[in-house]
Amino acid sequence: MSLIGSLALLSACSLDSFRFKEPAIARISPETPESAPGGGEASPGCLSMLNEYCDSLYQPGVEGNLIIQKKKGGPLRVLQGKTVNGFRQVFVEFARSKLRNRRHLPPDLQLILNAHQYFERLEQLLNRTPFERMTLMDRVEAHEEESGTSHTWDLAIRDTLIIRMSRRFKDYARTPSDLQPPEVIHAEGVERKVLLAQISSAIWKDHPNWKKVQTTFETLRKKTLTLIDSLPVEAELRREWKDRIGTVRLVLPGSLPEIVDRDCSTTMMNAYYYTPLNVITVCAGDFNSEEILPTLAHELSHALDNDRSLHLFFKNSGISRSLEGFNRSLCTARPSNWSCERWREFKAEIPDLLSELGSYRPKLASLQRCLKKDRDTEPPGTEAIRRIATTTVRETIRELAGEDAFIRITQEKLPLNNGKRVENPSYMNPCHFLQTQWNDETLDSELSLLTAFAAEYRCNTEPDPGVRLEKSIRSTQALFEGVLDGMIRSEGEFSDRKAMIAEGYSSSPSERFADFFGSRLIASQLEDSPSLWDRRMTFLAGSSWQCPGPSLSQAFPKESSVLRRYLLNAHTDGQDRRKESFSAPLRRVLGCEKDFEWPECSLNGNLRETP
Repeated sequence: MSLIGSLALLSACSLDSFRFKEPAIARISPETPESAPGGGEASPGCLSMLNEYCDSLYQPGVEGNLIIQKKKGGPLRVLQGKTVNGFRQVFVEFARSKLRNRRHLPPDLQLILNAHQYFERLEQLLNRTPFERMTLMDRVEAHEEESGTSHTWDLAIRDTLIIRMSRRFKDYARTPSDLQPPEVIHAEGVERKVLLAQISSAIWKDHPNWKKVQTTFETLRKKTLTLIDSLPVEAELRREWKDRIGTVRLVLPGSLPEIVDRDCSTTMMNAYYYTPLNVITVCAGDFNSEEILPTLAHELSHALDNDRSLHLFFKNSGISRSLEGFNRSLCTARPSNWSCERWREFKAEIPDLLSELGSYRPKLASLQRCLKKDRDTEPPGTEAIRRIATTTVRETIRELAGEDAFIRITQEKLPLNNGKRVENPSYMNPCHFLQTQWNDETLDSELSLLTAFAAEYRCNTEPDPGVRLEKSIRSTQALFEGVLDGMIRSEGEFSDRKAMIAEGYSSSPSERFADFFGSRLIASQLEDSPSLWDRRMTFLAGSSWQCPGPSLSQAFPKESSVLRRYLLNAHTDGQDRRKESFSAPLRRVLGCEKDFEWPECSLNGNLRETP
């Protein structure tokens, strides 16, 4: 029997109690195992079980909303659909969290929101009439109120920013935006990130779903350390991997100014591992809409992937450490402390430093090769690498030139629209100009290039300002063409650069590695549950992100699979990704049979079919 055939639908709640009760949501329980995919079978097909779950999740009457009762522990809530009055479930939870935690919001923002009766309007909006009961005027008014409430929130953030800036800069409120000095514009950008981070931290403060993310993350961290000890890899690699896992941080979405993302901190269903920062965040739309065990297992596994290995190698290279030293001098020291002699010594060392840059050797190369999404790549020749490096650097310089970055860094004073000239706080300070720090960036980032440019310009004695600027840009370009050349050689067939992938020279294994390792981590975690029902339902509820709902790709799977081959997507697509999620350890834990053809990879790198 299919899932939808046995689901009991709850009646819709009355308008007066909408905010306290669940809207119509389908439920299944272990008392009726035949109602769930694989629930009543001894050994169901793994892929069939997942496909049936996805099909059922978006059937009429379910439409993305499902509550699964476990035999032990609280229910699993999959809320990827809408409420009875037309709101996305994740938006409703975001709005409710605003209402619950309004007193934790920044006080200056609270004052503005209260003045506009924002919270009362938001609460009223959540209780609007269901669409099928709306008149034409009801629909028009509902649209206006929804738009108006959203606009009030955005305006309150902007007004709070104006007030904060006025406290720091006495003339801010009396100065038009296009006449604000560079220092103020920079400070405003930084303050905005801080404000958004404060808002995100306040909204999700002590949220039960986030607490579950934290608990699951720490449990998975311990499981990962145990799993690493059992792997058939060299002791040195085990020590390195355990160190990486031990230093990964989990942070609330949007809570760090460095990773502010308004969509992620509101309703986005996604999660990220930030390679340079070694930080994981799970977006609010994700931890409020599904079981997050598979998501966290995938993201935690990224700390061990080849991209992280490359980043650490490049970060610890001699050329990166040297540039970091110059960056610290430029971003923090007074100009008089700068040493052009040291810069000249560095330039003399560049050939040796670039030679070191190309010496990277990937760990578990056979496994990485097996996990490449596209195995039919061809090694690029010397000319191809040089061409891609040159094109990449020139494009970066072109973008920076379009932002007037080179002029804004090299001039002690900058003109305003009223003709006045003011002190330039970003003078010879690339960190200030880009609003970032060395530890947040990669070796081939704009910050690295601007650091080298600022050093080159400072030590160039050409009297003509135009010639001096051009010479400095050209010498920086030449330097970074060498840097990119060395980096691309190290990345090789595993490079995630779009140009390398588009020309058929590489295919990154990192996303598939995270699926490969994450699947084993999920299996390890699920083994702790004695109930087969709970293990299957936890996995399915956590795989809801693999169920996109009604769409062109669902309606026309064969045609869509053809088109996806032309997209630069590091993930395996559609049914293929569902297949590879069922590793042998996970199939064993779920008690399901392999009902598909899919070449599996092993830790010793041999391509084989696992029975």
